[in-house]
Amino acid sequence: MQLNFFPISFDFEKFQISKTTYSDEALQELRRNHNRTHSFFRNGDDIYISNSGDDSTIDIGENVTRDVFTDHTITSSLIKHIFFRTFKQRFVSFTPVDFYPFRFFSSKNTDDLIHDLLPENLQGKIAYKKLIEVQLRLATINGQKQFGFVINIKRNWIFNKSCADLLAEGYDLTGIEVLHCEIMPGMDNILAPSEEFIGTLSEIHGESAKVKTNEGEVLFPLNELFIRKTKFNIANYLDFATSPEDSLRVLNAIESKRSEIYNTKNLYAEINSTAKHLFTGRLDGAKILFENSDGFCFTVQEVPITISNTFALKTPTFIFDPAGTKTNSTSPDMGLTNFGPYDSISFDTKSPTVLCICHRENRGYFTDFLASLKDGISTSNFFKKGLLKKYELTELNYNINQLSTFDLEEYLRIIREWDEAKPDLAIIEIPIEFKRLADSDNPYFKLKAKLLSLEIPVQYVLTHNVKTYNEYILNSIALQIYAKLGGTPWVLPSQKSVDREIIIGIGHSWMRKNQFKGAEQSKVVGITTFLSSDGQYLLGDKVKDVPFEKYFDELLSSLSYSFNRLEKEQGWSEGDTVRLIFHIFKPIKNTEFDVISQFIKNNTKYKIKFAFVTISKSHPHLLFEPSQPGLSGKGAYIPNRASNFFLDSETCVVQMFGPKELKTARQGMSTPVQIKIRTPQGNYNNNELDDLLYYDLAYIVQQIFSFTYLSWRNFLPGEQPATMLYSNLISKLLSKMRNVTGWDADHLNYSLKRKKWFL
Repeated sequence: MQLNFFPISFDFEKFQISKTTYSDEALQELRRNHNRTHSFFRNGDDIYISNSGDDSTIDIGENVTRDVFTDHTITSSLIKHIFFRTFKQRFVSFTPVDFYPFRFFSSKNTDDLIHDLLPENLQGKIAYKKLIEVQLRLATINGQKQFGFVINIKRNWIFNKSCADLLAEGYDLTGIEVLHCEIMPGMDNILAPSEEFIGTLSEIHGESAKVKTNEGEVLFPLNELFIRKTKFNIANYLDFATSPEDSLRVLNAIESKRSEIYNTKNLYAEINSTAKHLFTGRLDGAKILFENSDGFCFTVQEVPITISNTFALKTPTFIFDPAGTKTNSTSPDMGLTNFGPYDSISFDTKSPTVLCICHRENRGYFTDFLASLKDGISTSNFFKKGLLKKYELTELNYNINQLSTFDLEEYLRIIREWDEAKPDLAIIEIPIEFKRLADSDNPYFKLKAKLLSLEIPVQYVLTHNVKTYNEYILNSIALQIYAKLGGTPWVLPSQKSVDREIIIGIGHSWMRKNQFKGAEQSKVVGITTFLSSDGQYLLGDKVKDVPFEKYFDELLSSLSYSFNRLEKEQGWSEGDTVRLIFHIFKPIKNTEFDVISQFIKNNTKYKIKFAFVTISKSHPHLLFEPSQPGLSGKGAYIPNRASNFFLDSETCVVQMFGPKELKTARQGMSTPVQIKIRTPQGNYNNNELDDLLYYDLAYIVQQIFSFTYLSWRNFLPGEQPATMLYSNLISKLLSKMRNVTGWDADHLNYSLKRKKWFL
């Protein structure tokens, strides 16, 4: 197995470098006067100086000795600056897009997917090209710290026509989303202009234009404005500059090549080819020596580092009774079929009343669907028992209502008739056309908001699936329905050595007016989900929509309320050891640490240890397995599920989707998940908190891996653990229903707390 990490080699452990005292004015003056031959970067209260040219006349500050790895932040800055200057010297015609991550476009026309489809006057002006990204990373490999470059390749739009050019062509710019592009002082032909999405163009005034921004209407020169590079905007321009038919041909060409350009085997070859060009000489193939005039130098390995699994991740055993005697180690579906659900004895909605709504023209199909959902398909391998017997229900009481049209008012009329009766669940047929509607006008979200305000979970079914259902569709829907009714289909083995353990997912989403530069992130909404160590969904809570400055208090209040509720329900005793594992997608600075610190201080009657873990796919690391041939034309070069590697004592990358988990070749590259035990960032100082941190990375990774088998949307393992999946699903739904008139998300904090209404 290989990691897209190309190790850096040094011939020394310590190096000398000049430094002087930092001030903003001093740094600007040094760069203004000596930027051609020197690099200057800040580290703490000092400015460090790297002489990259032959100019030895500058004599500033003092010479100091630094250690490559002990002073790794200084080393990192030196490597970045020397790499950048060497690249510019070797590839004079290239203008990088960014300094860090270092990004540049390929210059080859063959790397432009649409070059040959455009007329000559647009070739090079508009392109869909290979974008190469190089990031420096410090990892601990085989027990040793190691610097290396991580290489990734993406495809991005290029659009080099300014709004001044488009106006001259007669293109209507009114209402167009625009970027403001400005060359940084001294960076002409060194770095591409910085781009900021500022708003929509409202009026033309000679060679300038008014733009509606978050600061009001602002006047900009037309030659500094460019249309925002989205598929929609570029397609509109191509419609104008060529024809709708040619525009569609261009877009279809990109779509048709997705499986090819995101093919893992091809990506592996592209990354290796890029590394060879960057790190070795073109003619002799010898390694490039990256160096400055002060004696700091390094070489880079041109092939990715070979690694092996850090440890063996195990597929969990699935448990189907509180005593732990009914288990299946391979398939939760098979276990359910053989044993029934985990909470069958205690489940209290054995005869649910179900409100069913369908179109009158599809009633025959709909009733057949409901019958098969209830009783199963006799010839099926997976759904022979049906919802009734597989989940050990007593009865399923359908109340079927029909629409004359798929109109929101028709749906609401029927629902209002059931306000008092309050069924346990609603099953509603909807047409595929709902998916194409804007969120604010979509009956899908308006109906969900209405039913959830009545504390009724809903199961939508597309008309297409009503007419063409099969055992797989029914099997997944039945699983979701049982979870939405509050059931627990299966659990996982819990760690007997821990007195108490709660896994808490923390999610958040910002409420902002638009995506323009300067958009005020006026409010933040938090989501918390609580699971026991065996994977039981204990409860979920939605933190109130609040201004950011009140987020601390609201999140603390939410955590405290849920914690107090759980301690009473589970009969905890003073002095019990409680381990809290917090899963979070992206922390807000140190806010969550502050909340947890205060939370622990407020709960002194328990011995609390905790871990704060981020789980993300927003990272540059890729795993490759060149010996992997793939399955049925998909998954070549992708490592098997559970392949993993520790980047350091706090970070692990795990391949969650291997060849077996990919559905089609069009899914392309399956990127691993990065799991990282977080510590406070910056100058954060809280020794009390540090003493309570839990650092067992292997334990945490195994637990997260096991929790990917708990989605209850279907029986297949996912990429995210249930904690993160649930928080993200809740956050996504709430953001889409926020603009629905009359919707109050606080209803979710009552009877729906324990039901998986969001699946």
